[in-house]
Amino acid sequence: MSATMFSNWTMNFLVSLTFLTLLDTLGGAGTFTLYAAVCALLTVFALRCVPETRGKSLEQIEQELLTK
Repeated sequence: MSATMFSNWTMNFLVSLTFLTLLDTLGGAGTFTLYAAVCALLTVFALRCVPETRGKSLEQIEQELLTK
């Protein structure tokens, strides 16, 4: 949970840091398209790299992580 919160706060900080500059440079449509592309890439990353743990014991999760 702490890794999730860290990621959330970090991404929120990056958006607040870059939003006005991107809005001025790319305009509204370009800014939101860029943010949507980043979200799509991070979604693909999460789907490919984060294992599903629903319905598994801690021992099964540990065994799967050790075999990769």
